[in-house]
Amino acid sequence: MDVLIRDATLDDAADLQAYCLPMNSVEQVRDGIRECLTAPPEAQRLYLVAEVDGHAVGQVVLIWNEHALRAHRVEVAGLVVARQYTRRGIARRLVEACRARAAARGIAMLEVAARGGEPAEEVYRRLGFIEWGHLPGGLREPWGEQRVYDEVRFYMRVAG
Repeated sequence: MDVLIRDATLDDAADLQAYCLPMNSVEQVRDGIRECLTAPPEAQRLYLVAEVDGHAVGQVVLIWNEHALRAHRVEVAGLVVARQYTRRGIARRLVEACRARAAARGIAMLEVAARGGEPAEEVYRRLGFIEWGHLPGGLREPWGEQRVYDEVRFYMRVAG
């Protein structure tokens, strides 16, 4: 299977909504991509997609930290791979692309958060992220049943 990791375009919104973000409308996904594409330099964002057979089937967003003491770190957000494409190395390829893009900009580490007890927590460990924090009740969904989760924080060094 050929996987192309590339910058997102507004044309990816329909695929990403259908494959990865079914709780969002196509316009909401397009707005998220647009926000990254038009972010001012001080609020750097990078939206990457994984393309298979001409369709965007995975995504990740890198968000640069604006605080001077954290300028060497970037947040990995929205890492999602379509269910039918999981366990094929796509998430790993997206994270590798994040590391390469971050390294090219002098970034030293990636950070990510997961809901405690959910599959993403283990996925991040398998991808090589190291847990550095655990905040009980740190995440609360604003929709539906308003579930509360522990927030588990991870990091990964960009080089080495």
